[in-house]
Amino acid sequence: MTGAAKTLVENFERERKTLPGASGWLDVSRAKALAAFAEAGLPHRRVEEWKYTDLRRLLDDVSLTTAPDHLGPVDLPATAFEAMDCYKLVLVNGRFRADLSSLAKLPKGVELHPLANVLSEQWAKKLIDRQSDHDGATRIIDLNTALMRDGMALRIRKGVRLDKPLHLVFLAADDGGAHARHLVELEEGASATIFQSHLAAGASSYFVDQVSDIHLGADARLEMVRLVDEGAKSFHLSSLRAELEAGADFGCFTLTMGGQMQRQQSFVRFNGEGAVARVNGASALRGRQMADTFCHTDHAVPACASDTLYRTVLDGSATGTFQGKVVVQPDAQKTDGRQMTNALLLSREASMNAKPELEIYADDVQCAHGSTIGELNKDAIFYLRARGLNERDARRLLVTAFLDEALDRIAHDGARDALRAVVANWFSAEGAAT
Repeated sequence: MTGAAKTLVENFERERKTLPGASGWLDVSRAKALAAFAEAGLPHRRVEEWKYTDLRRLLDDVSLTTAPDHLGPVDLPATAFEAMDCYKLVLVNGRFRADLSSLAKLPKGVELHPLANVLSEQWAKKLIDRQSDHDGATRIIDLNTALMRDGMALRIRKGVRLDKPLHLVFLAADDGGAHARHLVELEEGASATIFQSHLAAGASSYFVDQVSDIHLGADARLEMVRLVDEGAKSFHLSSLRAELEAGADFGCFTLTMGGQMQRQQSFVRFNGEGAVARVNGASALRGRQMADTFCHTDHAVPACASDTLYRTVLDGSATGTFQGKVVVQPDAQKTDGRQMTNALLLSREASMNAKPELEIYADDVQCAHGSTIGELNKDAIFYLRARGLNERDARRLLVTAFLDEALDRIAHDGARDALRAVVANWFSAEGAAT
């Protein structure tokens, strides 16, 4: 076991008695998950799902000791979603802060709590104890199960609509590790929109480890929009597991900007016919930033549709990775599964790794996947300059248009405009798009 993995195991042994659910079913689940993590260790390049990223090496110099409770005053930075009317739930160093949150007047049938308040409920146990067939990719979920301290738990009853978006703000205020778990259960016909902002204020070297477990009942609808704009020396691991029943509609968009290393991984499984999943995203990176995206979509039943588009812009010595797999099971006829990743390199030192895959065991399907990696079109730059733009503005216009095609997939108008403004601000930093 490497030094980083050893530190994380020692954290569990030291903190076990103070973790939520220490005397109940969760303690057993934590111990089992920790044992699995300790046996496997942190993922590395010989693990297929981590083929391009060696987490063991990357975490060697990161502060992994659990970040302290931050109970004092906190100046929340302005977020991209600030101008919109939202319910707000704030986690500081991975712990719920009621004084910074705004959760009053929730509609009847909407249950929103910090994680610790629902650990005795069967629906929470079912989501947390969900099994996975992807040992290589999910060993960091085992780590989260062992060390999670807090998070968001949202349950919406049958047919109820959350009347305005829920904004989950995750703030790193101190160095160290922060382990959060989010549970979302939407019963039949329920609907909700969730925004997530991941920011830093006060922390420099820190480690974020979060997992979102989602279950959508028949005809339920969930739209998620996530912005990851962490500190310059942050390491962010995010896992999403979603199960969709018949007719459910799930949309998720992630914009990755700040941070030293980001890993976003998603696992979507269709349990009922007629469900739809759209898992999309974009990244804009510079310097020596790294972003690794892993998507797995399991078409286990017939007549479901999935669509994934990721667009990445890389400047300086930044590195991007996309690995995706659409699996169509033998009985999943009438499947429509699509996956595409496009990368734009603004520097000769930037690099992109792409490995989209299809694994099809049915014959009556429509599936496609693809990948492109290239530079800006010199003819297009010349065309724009001939019409009065300087080279920097011409490049900016082309890159913005490239990312806009991904941002257009955000269903919420306000969120789409907010993230477009974030992308535009990315160019204001010295050296961007040059």
